[in-house]
Amino acid sequence: MSGRWLGMSLLIGAGCWAAPASAQEGPVTFEFSFSNPGARSLGLGGAFAALADDATAAYANPAGLGQLIDPEISVEGRYSSFDIPFVRSGRGSGAPTGIGIDTAPNLVYGSSSSADTDLPFAAFVYPADRWSFALYRQTWADFKLSSEINGLFAVEEGETARSEDVRSQSAVKVVNTGFSASFELTESFSLGLGLTYFEGEMDSFSAEFGQEEELFFESAGFESEFLDTTYLHTAKDTGFTLNAGFLWRVSEHWSAGGFYREGPSLTLRVVEVVGPFDDEAAEGTVQLDDTTPVNLPDIYGLGLAWRSTDGAWTTSFEWKRIEYSSITGDLDPEVFEPGNIEISDGDEFHLGVEYVLDTTHPILAFRLGAWLDPAHNVAAGPSADTFESIIFQPVDDEMHWSGGLGLVFEHFQLDLGADLSQHSDIASLSIVYRF
Repeated sequence: MSGRWLGMSLLIGAGCWAAPASAQEGPVTFEFSFSNPGARSLGLGGAFAALADDATAAYANPAGLGQLIDPEISVEGRYSSFDIPFVRSGRGSGAPTGIGIDTAPNLVYGSSSSADTDLPFAAFVYPADRWSFALYRQTWADFKLSSEINGLFAVEEGETARSEDVRSQSAVKVVNTGFSASFELTESFSLGLGLTYFEGEMDSFSAEFGQEEELFFESAGFESEFLDTTYLHTAKDTGFTLNAGFLWRVSEHWSAGGFYREGPSLTLRVVEVVGPFDDEAAEGTVQLDDTTPVNLPDIYGLGLAWRSTDGAWTTSFEWKRIEYSSITGDLDPEVFEPGNIEISDGDEFHLGVEYVLDTTHPILAFRLGAWLDPAHNVAAGPSADTFESIIFQPVDDEMHWSGGLGLVFEHFQLDLGADLSQHSDIASLSIVYRF
């Protein structure tokens, strides 16, 4: 799945802070990544904006389509896996009492894991004089997540308090169908523009459980009689987004590129229903049934590439800015309590190196890359309560290391790529046929 897994699970996997609800609905288990499609780009650490010289340019930087000489068809297959930690239980503050399950001196973490094999990208490119056109189909996200809180304690106002126990499940799928075109203004400068039709579907269910006083230090059985509140978050939307780019071949050795991608806008429905454990309202009472707009991040970036005189060596760098803050910043305050959670915008830095051995048949290409994935988790905001501050803690930046191999025949190209990091791994196989 190109783009691997989408960060919208911050809403549907973690639950929402919907007024008049006063407690968090669950731990966050998500991972953002807006990586380019294609095994070649993957092997280069995603540093592709200033190269953009295959069919994946239709998404990565449409201005690069003008570099293609022959019509081509490209298909990619990917294996993706991730293991994302979340706070499950333990002590967020204060010393454990030693009673029942309150024995852990520190936080105890669980993980939400998933593995998936997919054909996330397919494209057809047709070059014609100074114009080039591309049609593509891309699975931007397709994943499922789950998380659980069972026995999380902390000190509030000098006393031991316990977070309500929570189970959450969520699923996200976003598919893009796009049309891109490039135009050569001069022999060295091209512009590109694309229109994408997206189909997005999201579903999440979170259940919040209370405790009887005599069971305060006991493990939750998640019995129906202790069900306090359920939260349902759903979205099923379609729409159009734009992407654009430029490519400037500065000299024989240097090229520069840039791009902008508009993030989809969705409508999220939030339903909150009272359970039997709530003593303030009748079971089945719908406390909230409303919608809020959710805007996924806009992304823009710049790249610079260098090629040796003989064409054997290529080095590419890319900076990418992702406006994560729009996800929480644009939520309707009548539905989501403002200030409880937030996400900061992130800067990614990508670097890749390629060496081509053209004395062999087929031609061999070797690639290495690395990139910095900035911390972009859901963090506690200025209005967060004690347990929100514990659950939504800051995380560290993460380094990704990548590599790949290319085999080039007369009309056929095979690329292999891999991207490895602490919490996620991707393996990719791309096939290109030119005619």
